[in-house]
Amino acid sequence: MKKRAEKQAGLQNIKKSLRSVRFTVWIYFAIFIVAILVLIWITFTATFTANYRTQKENTVRSVGEHIVTALYGGGLSGRTIDALGRDNDLCIILQDSYGITLYSYDALGGNCYIHGSGASELAGYRTLADSAADGQYYTEMKNETIDQDTILLVRKVGDVEYPMYVFINTTVEPVAATVSLIRSQMMQISAAMLILGFGISIFLSNLISRPIVRITRSARKLGQGDYNVEFNGSGYTETEQLADTLNFASHEISKVDGMRRDLMANISHDLRTPLTMVKAYAEMIRDLSGDDPVKRAQHLDVIIDESDRLAALVNDILDLTKLENGTGELNLGVIDLHGCIESIMTRYTILAEQKGYTFIVSVPEGMYIRADEIKLEQVLYNLINNAVNYSGEEKTIYVTAVRQGGDIEVAVTDTGEGISKELMPLIFDRYYRAEKSKREVIGTGLGLSIVKQILILHGFEFGVRSEVGTGSTFWFRTQSVEGS
Repeated sequence: MKKRAEKQAGLQNIKKSLRSVRFTVWIYFAIFIVAILVLIWITFTATFTANYRTQKENTVRSVGEHIVTALYGGGLSGRTIDALGRDNDLCIILQDSYGITLYSYDALGGNCYIHGSGASELAGYRTLADSAADGQYYTEMKNETIDQDTILLVRKVGDVEYPMYVFINTTVEPVAATVSLIRSQMMQISAAMLILGFGISIFLSNLISRPIVRITRSARKLGQGDYNVEFNGSGYTETEQLADTLNFASHEISKVDGMRRDLMANISHDLRTPLTMVKAYAEMIRDLSGDDPVKRAQHLDVIIDESDRLAALVNDILDLTKLENGTGELNLGVIDLHGCIESIMTRYTILAEQKGYTFIVSVPEGMYIRADEIKLEQVLYNLINNAVNYSGEEKTIYVTAVRQGGDIEVAVTDTGEGISKELMPLIFDRYYRAEKSKREVIGTGLGLSIVKQILILHGFEFGVRSEVGTGSTFWFRTQSVEGS
């Protein structure tokens, strides 16, 4: 079993290697090199002979056209004919209609077909040119004298009464020896190109994959919990951008992880206190006040209050989890803000009477928005509770609603110490908790996170305005609708 597992692990590693960027770059580069070599081999060996004959034919026709053009233009001279014949390895004869040679150039010496042909043979070619629609006769034949293929072009130039004829002849040299030489050299060049190409491909594949490998190693450390790891993607713009993104993500994960630990510590503390109280008062009822109705009732009230605190904490955690997972549903309807807020404020009557808090509410009648009434009450309740807990010595809380064009903005303002600019981006974070303050109402520290998720679910704009020493204003804004 162990050997089988090791074998399977080895096969998995091989498969991973074959899918790696390094191997993929190398194999594509290698295929590219081989394809180029195959193309060169086909071009210089398989098609060399055909290309050579085509080039010879094109040269003969091009020189014939050049001579005809020069004759019509009056610019043809013996020096021009000599140059054309010498540079292109051609034999050229210029005759009149009587077969009299006006000029000739022999580039092949005794091996020239037209210079070795008799007057009757040349007359026959003149006749073939006369009968051709375009006034030219082209043929390829075997020159028996030298046992080589030869190309012959005859062009008729001038008018009907006094025409001239241009004979152009060249041999098609055997290329078997040339092809063999090229093939031999190609073998050496191909071997050198393969060695050099594979070396370059290995170098390039390593060069391209190196920043990715570095990032992968750093990502593995990040996955193991090392949030101080630094991603280095130097080398390419894309890998540098990826490294920057991962560095940002690492920083954010580190920050969230720290806040998560703080939250767990805070929740543990919040859980431990009521649980300790519940246990202590339950023991007191069992040991001391079980037979005393007055003390038993007092102790039971404490147990009930602490149980309510535990239930509120658990409910907030469940609500926040449900909202963040996107499983919360909205039951939208038209809400009368004036009536909704007036109803909520009745819960704070005892707090105002017993603790000296002042609640200033300014919500005109006739303001309607579309929202989920239960979740909207939860938002307002959490914002007012937050203002109560952080209102400072002045103990004044403002709840307002104002029209802004076609929108309505609802705001809750406290008179506390305010929030610094550095902390404002964190104030709605799930794991953020401000410095401890005296809490006048039961709170879990998750209220603003729940507010944020509910407002996002509704699509409302929201935010906070605050300066240190002047209190804070939490607001949300949505479109006004007609009342039902």
